[in-house]
Amino acid sequence: MSDYYDLFLAVDLPPDLPEPVFLELRWLLGQGDMPAELKSADWESWGGPWQAFAGGSASHSFDGADASLLVRAMDRPNLDGSEPWALTIRTCIHEDDFGAMMDIVGWLLRHSTTQGWVGFVRDSGLGQVHHLVRHEDGFDLVDVRPVGQPKRVPW
Repeated sequence: MSDYYDLFLAVDLPPDLPEPVFLELRWLLGQGDMPAELKSADWESWGGPWQAFAGGSASHSFDGADASLLVRAMDRPNLDGSEPWALTIRTCIHEDDFGAMMDIVGWLLRHSTTQGWVGFVRDSGLGQVHHLVRHEDGFDLVDVRPVGQPKRVPW
């Protein structure tokens, strides 16, 4: 049985995102045609490109749906009045595609303006969660397994 990963990302992108990046992102989201040149991953080593963040269907291995949304953040403009792009992605990843997807996430985060926590990755096997934390040099997957007994607060 294969493992799957549940990926959630929430980031802002600059209002003046370069056109080639914007076109590739729209294609990855399933919202546009494939550009002539793709920079998000070394697609040849992964058997060819696919629209990694195209949502709109039930998740293959997790409750809920795979979804993606790219909109202008009109209600929270930058100090100069420009409106950043707000991007949220939730998608299911097969274990065989995990390396390519992390390449794509890295490419996306290099264009992001969000620092710190940007999302999480959860596996279908043990349900372990790793936070995605963006910093100046890239991003880290941070293991969040509790030490000792987890503290729980009933809600």
